[in-house]
Amino acid sequence: MADDKEQQGEQGYQLQSQHFYKIITSYMPESFEQDAVQIALIAVDKYRQLKDIAFYIKHEYDKKYPGSGKATEGVYHCIVGKSFASAVSHETRQFIHMKVDTYHVILWKSKDTPFTPGGE
Repeated sequence: MADDKEQQGEQGYQLQSQHFYKIITSYMPESFEQDAVQIALIAVDKYRQLKDIAFYIKHEYDKKYPGSGKATEGVYHCIVGKSFASAVSHETRQFIHMKVDTYHVILWKSKDTPFTPGGE
């Protein structure tokens, strides 16, 4: 269950209802985990459609931890749903799988692979 600090959420947003979460797997530093949980709680509170929840989480995390814009640095991705399978490659210490209420949330950072010059 989210505590009072987490119920208040990011930037003073007051959650409209009580939400439960559980971190299933994480390869992130604790501060990154806490930010991911905060953002996910707000997303589930604000939005009903899964694509909107995923979009919010991904973009808020990108704002919180912006990259340099280089393709070699990588970008964040987010999947939200009740039933799905996944296999993703991620940067070291940049992956979290959590459950918020009835939704599974996977957030990770991976590098974009540039096209090989002259490739097919």
